[in-house]
Amino acid sequence: MIEGIPAPGAYIYNLMAKRRKGLDEVIAKDVLSEVKEEGKILDVGTGPGYVPIEIAKRNPNLEVWGVDISKTMIKLARKNAEKAGVENVKFEVMSAYDLKFPKKYFDLIISVGALHHFSMPLKAFNEMYRVLKTGGKAWIYDFITDAGREELKEFLKGVGLNYFPWGIGFRLHGLKHGEWKGRISQAAARSNFEEYTLEKRGALMKLILKKSRSI
Repeated sequence: MIEGIPAPGAYIYNLMAKRRKGLDEVIAKDVLSEVKEEGKILDVGTGPGYVPIEIAKRNPNLEVWGVDISKTMIKLARKNAEKAGVENVKFEVMSAYDLKFPKKYFDLIISVGALHHFSMPLKAFNEMYRVLKTGGKAWIYDFITDAGREELKEFLKGVGLNYFPWGIGFRLHGLKHGEWKGRISQAAARSNFEEYTLEKRGALMKLILKKSRSI
C-alpha cells in the first residue's frame, strides 16, 4: 500500500485535484457548518491542499493546517496557497501516525480521500484523538469504490464532475462498502474515540469520530 504519492504522481494528482473544485466546496461548506467562527482545523493527508485552502478562504479567522507524508505534495500545497492569496493556512510534511502537534490542539480534524492509503487506520485514528480537543470530532471522507453506476453518476453530477473520466478515478481511489463496514468500522470501534458513525453520501462515505472524554 502506497501511503505517500511519489513525485511524478503528485504533479498529475495536483492537476486533477485542481479540477474537482465542486467537491472541495462541498467539503468546505460541511466543515464550516461545524466550525463557524474561530477555531483550529487540521487536514490529514492533504495532498496539494485544495480543501484546506478553500476552507481558509471562506473564513480568514480560522487557523487551518494541512499535513501530508509526501514532500512534493506539501511543496505543491504551499504554492497553491500562495496563488490563492490565503495566509491563514499552513502546510507541513508529517505522517498521520505521528502528528507533531500538542495534545488537544484542534477543534476539528478532517481527511479527504486519504483513508485508503492508511495501512494502519487504528494508529491514525488514535493520533487524531490525541490532538483533538475534548468535544472535538474527526471527519474522515473517502469514496465508495463499488457504489452503483447511477449512484456514482448522480454524485459526480452534484459536484460538477463528468462521469468520464472521473468515474474511473473514483472506482480506483477509495474503499469498498464492505471495507467501510468491516475493517474501518472495527478500527474506529477499537480506537480511543468514544463514538463513531458512518454517513453515506452517494458515492462518498463520511466516518464521524467523536471525542467526549478528556484524555
